[in-house]
Amino acid sequence: MSTVIANCLRRIRRPLTVTLLIGCSALAVAQDDSLSGSTYNKLTDIQELMAEEKTEEALTELWELREEVDPDTMDLAMVLQMLGYAELTRDNHSEALELMRASLDIGKLPEQMKVELGYMVAQLYAAQEQFDEAIRFAQVWFETLEEPKPQQLMFMANLLAQTERYADAIPFAEQAVTMTDEPQESWYQLLIAASFQLEEYDKAARFLKGAAGHWPEKSQYWEQLASVYLMLEQEGKALASLQLAWRNGVLEKESSVRSLVQLAIAEGIPDRAGRFLEAALEQELVPRDETFLGLWVNAWNSAREYDKAVAALQALAEATGEGDPYLRIANIRVEQARWADAVAALESAQQRPLKKPGQVWLTLGIALTEQENFEAGLNALREARAYDDTREQANGWLKYAEGLRRQSRWQSRNNS
Repeated sequence: MSTVIANCLRRIRRPLTVTLLIGCSALAVAQDDSLSGSTYNKLTDIQELMAEEKTEEALTELWELREEVDPDTMDLAMVLQMLGYAELTRDNHSEALELMRASLDIGKLPEQMKVELGYMVAQLYAAQEQFDEAIRFAQVWFETLEEPKPQQLMFMANLLAQTERYADAIPFAEQAVTMTDEPQESWYQLLIAASFQLEEYDKAARFLKGAAGHWPEKSQYWEQLASVYLMLEQEGKALASLQLAWRNGVLEKESSVRSLVQLAIAEGIPDRAGRFLEAALEQELVPRDETFLGLWVNAWNSAREYDKAVAALQALAEATGEGDPYLRIANIRVEQARWADAVAALESAQQRPLKKPGQVWLTLGIALTEQENFEAGLNALREARAYDDTREQANGWLKYAEGLRRQSRWQSRNNS
């Protein structure tokens, strides 16, 4: 989960794109609001130079004009504003910001122009990672919007997230995603990251569900959604999320496949868990190692699919080279009273390294005894008596087996 949060926050912290907003209409508005005719004409000519990408000529004329206009006038404010835009075209953001701030500080710009320039200043502060200043200007601009667009909402959300004001950022971003059928993925990522930072996991689940719905081919949203549901102790929903990812063919992480199988077993559908894991093994999504083959065995055992459990145990024995899986096969066959199959499994176990050789001898003695192969059975039980973990049981079975042998001999003598 921490990886997704980190990725989201890195994406949020990218410099914001600055949009250039200037045109002849702005000059016309300014002229109507006390911009002198001579300044208006000169600015119009300079704007044409900028349109022709003659930036150096435009800057020379602007600096000359700056010296000509009176201080504390709209003329000066408009010249400073255009100087700022000209510096922007040369990617001199610091100089552009200083000039635009100076234009605003004069206090002579028309209200709409002041708002638009304030928005530009906010973007420039954001590009320089001065987010508190950016927010101060952006809030003034945003309050003038009658019907904010999704991109404008996300501009505010990003700024607030940058200053770790996650609770304030979420409403802006949430409104943005509800306003369009095709929200950007980064919008959801901001919402997810902010929710995690606030430890509001119900919200995180809701936003992850939305992201998974828009981008069902991306496994990370399904996997993170399942993790959040587990944190909320909603195991059924966690399982459903992973199952949807599986059906979409995007569940590829070993850990996610393991979680899917374990949840299916825990939720009482081990047969489905066995099928999931069988398919994952066939598709080589997970290795045929002790972990996953052992989980496969547990799934089929829980489902009481004993023949399938035996097949899985045989695969486990092949993978590990150990004999203990054959002991487990023998125990299954003992439960089924399939004594000959149990003996065959135990003989295979004895041909491989064993963690519990005493258990093999004990089970072999029991299986042989049940087949009335008393001599071989008693010998196996005597071998089991040599191990600490099986000595007590072996002694008990020895008495039982010897009793059965005496009874068998008595019946044979009397029947003859």
